[in-house]
Amino acid sequence: MESAKRKRRASIRRRSRRAVLLPAAAFVALWLTVSSYLVLNAFQMVGAARALDELSTPAAVSLVSVMDERSQTVAYLENPEEFRAQLEETRRESDKLTQEVFDRFEPFRDLASDAIRQRIADFESQYRGIDDIRAEVDEGTASREEVLRDYNRVMTVAANLFDEQSRGHPEPTAIGPGLSATNTFRVVDLLAQSDAQLTRSFANGSLTHEDQHEFTRLSSSYHAILDSIRPFMSDAQTAKLETLMESEDYQRLVEYEQRIVDREIAVSIDPVTGEETRDTTVPVSEREWREVYVPVKDALTDIGASESYHAADLQTRAATLALSLALGGTLGVALLGFAAISIAVRTTNSVVTRLGRLRDETDQRANEFLPELAERLRRNEPVDSTAIPPLTASDDEIGEVATAFDKAQRFAVDAAVRQAELLHGINRVFLNIAHRSQTLIHRQLRLLDRMEREQEDPEQLTELFKLDHLATRSRRNAENLLILGGENPGRTWHRPMPLVDVLRGAISESGDYTRVDRQQIARVSLKGPAVADVIHLVAELVDNATTFSPPHSQVRLSSEQVPNGVVVEIEDRGLGMQEDEFEAANDILANPPEFDVMRLNEKMRLGLFVVSRLAKRHDIKVRLRSSPYGGVQAIVLLPAELIATEHEIAAAASSDTGERALPGAGERAEGAEHAEGTAESGAARAGAAPREDAPAGDMLAGRGAAPSGAAEAADPPTTGALRRGDGLTPAEAGHTATGLPRRAAPGGEAGGGARADVLSGPAPGGRGAHARRTAPAPAANGAHTGTGTGTGTAGPAAGGNGSGGGAPRGDSRPPLPKRNPQTHLAPQLHQTPPSAYSTPAAPAMEEEDRSERLRRNMAAFQQGTRRGRLEGQQRQNDSDKDSRP
Repeated sequence: MESAKRKRRASIRRRSRRAVLLPAAAFVALWLTVSSYLVLNAFQMVGAARALDELSTPAAVSLVSVMDERSQTVAYLENPEEFRAQLEETRRESDKLTQEVFDRFEPFRDLASDAIRQRIADFESQYRGIDDIRAEVDEGTASREEVLRDYNRVMTVAANLFDEQSRGHPEPTAIGPGLSATNTFRVVDLLAQSDAQLTRSFANGSLTHEDQHEFTRLSSSYHAILDSIRPFMSDAQTAKLETLMESEDYQRLVEYEQRIVDREIAVSIDPVTGEETRDTTVPVSEREWREVYVPVKDALTDIGASESYHAADLQTRAATLALSLALGGTLGVALLGFAAISIAVRTTNSVVTRLGRLRDETDQRANEFLPELAERLRRNEPVDSTAIPPLTASDDEIGEVATAFDKAQRFAVDAAVRQAELLHGINRVFLNIAHRSQTLIHRQLRLLDRMEREQEDPEQLTELFKLDHLATRSRRNAENLLILGGENPGRTWHRPMPLVDVLRGAISESGDYTRVDRQQIARVSLKGPAVADVIHLVAELVDNATTFSPPHSQVRLSSEQVPNGVVVEIEDRGLGMQEDEFEAANDILANPPEFDVMRLNEKMRLGLFVVSRLAKRHDIKVRLRSSPYGGVQAIVLLPAELIATEHEIAAAASSDTGERALPGAGERAEGAEHAEGTAESGAARAGAAPREDAPAGDMLAGRGAAPSGAAEAADPPTTGALRRGDGLTPAEAGHTATGLPRRAAPGGEAGGGARADVLSGPAPGGRGAHARRTAPAPAANGAHTGTGTGTGTAGPAAGGNGSGGGAPRGDSRPPLPKRNPQTHLAPQLHQTPPSAYSTPAAPAMEEEDRSERLRRNMAAFQQGTRRGRLEGQQRQNDSDKDSRP
């Protein structure tokens, strides 16, 4: 057994050695490869520098003698006897210098690139061809054009060789000086060509127009090249060039060139013979020209050679530096690699086995024990941190690491246990607070409902409606705590409910409900168990849209039936979100995290967690994306499993248990909790400012809770008292499609005035029962009255105040109400003010005024009940329009 363990330890040691040695060896091999390349490149740069020093520069200097030979050959063609000896001496010097250059080319042919070797071959071939033109010159068969062409071709090939060599420098800093040296050589060649053009004229004393034109082209060309290369030359050569250009010789040369360029051929006619004579003499003597040409040519040649030596010097220094770095780096890497391998092998032999054992024990804890412990904590089961088995300890550093790890792990487990207990305690506290808050809110809603029933003052009733809306929102916040605590809200429904009512209820629970533009709604019904959660989910999204969008903008809410269910879209025109924020929010919506993750990000909001919990509970898919208006578009996909079928709707209708659609807070659902009101809650009755562009008679679009349309302008009460149902035209009245009576709210919340919004459902405070009350009272101004019981019908109103309308029009919508000026004035304002000398009114007159006010109030109340009954029929018509595609 011991031998097996010993053998196993040796195997681990060998594997550890290979793990260290192989990367080290690979690194050393890689560095050797890199250093070999650096060394090779350094040698190439050294060779290029030597080529500049020993080949290019001497070749450029030697070719100056070939340029002189070209000029003397042209002079020889004009006067052979005078220039024969001088030409032969120049030829011998040119051959000697050029042959030395060719001899030096041989050792560098193998180091040069293919392009440079080809240039060298072309140069040699072209120079060897000079012997042929020399023979023709000696025989007297060569022309001046042939001589200039062959010699110029030699200079062109040589310049191409120098240019190729300069561009192929391994060191980038040497390329510029090399090209400057090559261009300087071209300048010298062009200057020599212009001298060759003048040599013939000096020999025969005549400068033809063709020679003058060619001289002008050559002199202009070399001046242009000289000006172009001056900014790119080294500082030393630039100074030399500027000194040359400021010298007297150069200035005189430029002056002579200008004379030759500007020379005009003078034409004279002999008066005796009439013969025409042309003066083609050269405006400059040969002696004057030679005195300035030779010094300038030599100075330019020296500048070009110095620039070439400068390029070679840069190449040499770069090569030396690269070679030093390559050799030094190679030596350093070799030493470091050897030391690292030695240390790694020794350390591995002593540590690898024990580290492996420690690793195995740690992995066992991480993969088995800790996940099980975390699961137990999540289930709120007791955990004993002292039961954790300790790691294998020893008296050295590895043992200390194991002991420290044990302490850290035990401390972490204790902290996790305390944190879990704290979280569970906080969760219970929150749930308790939520239940208490829910109870208080339900009592508050019942109290508000009773006060609203008993209150007849429009201003006071408006304030009560605002309190009602705030209480409804508070109830939703309390339900948020229940949802996040893992419990379900108390509100439940058993029978299917129309989606339009569900969305109305969601709108009514939002904050700024007057800005919600409810558009096309799918004509489907939701199953009862999902109604409360869908209302809560959509309310959170609508509330978020209104909160983060400008107060003057609208939030659009629409729904559409799709193959996979029903899609509800909430779109705002607000601030929008960044792409990373969209990704984070959609990830939370798709994968609801633990609620305590909120501590990790201050930007996280409560509604996001609530929506994710509710969506997961019913397999609802919620996704946020950017809106074309710059805001956020929330897409809610209600699965087909939540949509009630026709059979389920019919079964629920046949076995009606008396449960009303979306009951108010004052009614019990499931015998325990109060149910939520329909779309237009008491908040809607708080009187948001209606929209002016709503179609007439569109009762669903005109609710205060759904600002897709505004409530119609109501006829003000004749006595200034509250008129329930202001803004509707009386017609046949009855209960709503869901069996709930309606009551209107007075006045706009912000705009004031005597306008009232008509509600499409009972307020969250549980209103609705009192809407069935009969209000028998005489109609104001002789209006026809009826005894509305909530189930009967009322005939058309025909009041003198004009507030009543006829029967509904052919499109099932009531006509717009008409306003009668001064109808709502207080009775005292209809009377002429008494003068200062009039007697006080009799008590009988005061009693008559009170009776008149009471009669008018009762007439207004009766008219409101008729309008409430009318809304039942109108709501069904509007629902059909909303569901129509």
